[in-house]
Amino acid sequence: TVIRGSLEALSDGVVNEPEQVKEYHKQMLNESKSLERLVNDLLELSRLQNTDFRIKMQELNICDVLKDSVRSASNLARQKNINIEFSLDRDVFITNGDYGRLRQMFLTIIDNAIKFSYENKSIYITLKDNRIIIKDEGIGILKEDLPYIFDRYYSVKSDENKTGTGLGLTIAKQIALRHNIELFAESRLNEGTGFVFVIPGDF
Repeated sequence: TVIRGSLEALSDGVVNEPEQVKEYHKQMLNESKSLERLVNDLLELSRLQNTDFRIKMQELNICDVLKDSVRSASNLARQKNINIEFSLDRDVFITNGDYGRLRQMFLTIIDNAIKFSYENKSIYITLKDNRIIIKDEGIGILKEDLPYIFDRYYSVKSDENKTGTGLGLTIAKQIALRHNIELFAESRLNEGTGFVFVIPGDF
């Protein structure tokens, strides 16, 4: 609607001042990027929910996947002066999975933790036995919102989430399901949120 309205205004000559035209072009570019994100997320979710779509399962060390995800998110964390603290009870945890998908799953949760954290805070990532917990010190999730956070298009209305498609956590949940990983969240308002992954495998 925003793209169409902007194009109509430009096409009809309603907007013709150079600075205004530039602003409308910028707005349409931003909206097209949002649309691209939404379409890509929808396609990804459709693939994951299709039982005929095979993911590449292989033996891997999930500790490596987790460390790789943190490296990718570290730049975003630095921008808010957020410290990511690791506490792993071992260096090797072998399980079967798709490296790229699992990395995407962890990265989605870590990115969310950064997005909803206050500046100069910490994010704690722990592995103990077969549980991985990613916990932030952010704004938290309302008790009435918590049961629905993995639902399609459900997103918390806030300034921190204004660019979200409402599909990130849904996709993370689907990746977890495809790997027989139990994924759930615990949260307290203004104290933070913890996402818990219960991983199948030897420990």
